[in-house]
Amino acid sequence: MIEFSEEDLAELDEVAQYAETMTPALGAMEVGNVRNQARAGAIAERVSRRQAASVRSQEMVYRSVAAELAGVTFTTDRSMQAQITQAVEWVECYPATLAAWEAGRITRGHATAVLRCGTALPRDGRAEFDAAAAELCVGQSVGRVKDRLEHLAQELHPRTLAERHAKAREERRVSVTPLRDGMSELVATLPTLLAEGISDRLTEQASSIIDARNTPAPGETDPDADDAEAEPDCRTRDQIRADILCDMLLTGSPLADPTIDGDGNGTLGMIRAKVQVVVPALTLLGKDDDPENDTTTADLVGSSPIDPATARALAGAITTWERLVVHPVSGQVLFTDSYRRTASMARLLRARDRHCRFPGCRRPAIRCELDHTFDFALGGRTDVRNLCHLCQRHHSMKQFTSWGVRQLGDGVLEWTSPTGRVYIDHPPAPLVRFMPSGGGAPPDVGSGGAPPPEPAPF
Repeated sequence: MIEFSEEDLAELDEVAQYAETMTPALGAMEVGNVRNQARAGAIAERVSRRQAASVRSQEMVYRSVAAELAGVTFTTDRSMQAQITQAVEWVECYPATLAAWEAGRITRGHATAVLRCGTALPRDGRAEFDAAAAELCVGQSVGRVKDRLEHLAQELHPRTLAERHAKAREERRVSVTPLRDGMSELVATLPTLLAEGISDRLTEQASSIIDARNTPAPGETDPDADDAEAEPDCRTRDQIRADILCDMLLTGSPLADPTIDGDGNGTLGMIRAKVQVVVPALTLLGKDDDPENDTTTADLVGSSPIDPATARALAGAITTWERLVVHPVSGQVLFTDSYRRTASMARLLRARDRHCRFPGCRRPAIRCELDHTFDFALGGRTDVRNLCHLCQRHHSMKQFTSWGVRQLGDGVLEWTSPTGRVYIDHPPAPLVRFMPSGGGAPPDVGSGGAPPPEPAPF
């Protein structure tokens, strides 16, 4: 166990207190700068209206204003012009987000995430998104709140995700951008599910090569015993991923694609990467393709929503199902159709946690370890109320440092830092919201339904 001395802890506490105190002050200063940049944008807009009606003359006005600010802030006019454009967008479309940022309740990272996710909405639909998004960000890390913001934007969009995905999919393409020193950048614009699957498969194969390249064969003590002149494989993971991509693309035959004759599973059926997808029942039934009933989406865990048709195609290609029963109000996972062995408990916990449960971490649960909150060696039981997903980094922190954690029930974790600060981490919000039969706002998660179970003593 790594321990801090009393002096170290006292100094660390002072550092944390300073950071805690400075956050609101920094927020106020940053928002002040944003509002000032937006004023510069308003000046450029006003002056450009008095110029000749040509794109060039109006653009020169914006460049001139940006250069003025760039000169006093020691930056480039290109960067400043982009900052001014962003500032105008914040001021005009996201006043609630700016107010929360100015008060120190959220950070620039949160505000940037709100701006990015809100871009998908038409301008007249961003006010409702802004008000809800600002509250969603409070008390959450930027990484944790991004997927919730994306889902919120999907819910408020006047067109369904299926309609927009069908249109966006027409823009898929591959392009090459020449770089220096005989290199080029290959860019593929693809549906998110395929892009994530390709990336994950490259990572898995690269990991296998790294694990095996220096492992002696059975009976050998030196992997290079038969070839003393052989050079060791010192490629990095990124280099190996790039080499595998080239090997696959240059040696694979397009005739292997079963979609040619229409009898195979197609591109989705060829995916062998581990991609965790949460699919609501209404999506599988096709209920959400009706624009009047677009209340659910499927979720590619750790990335973004995917269109219902893709989710159904994936579901149709598998041979086994894992049914999850959830609370009808809160969406909390209650149990699976099989609850006898640790494997079943792991499935339930993957659905509940969806990512590492250390505050702020979003590494997907399928890349994490199931950890006993109260150590098994000390008497902790293998129970869903004593298990959670932790990535290797944070599992090691829990094991070898003074960071402590305990379960409060319903999957809620209470983390305590070495200086005594307490952080509460809740399971991810449910992806399905149920509306009352008469319409109106969704019911309060905290009211009605079965009471949460009492935490068991571990």
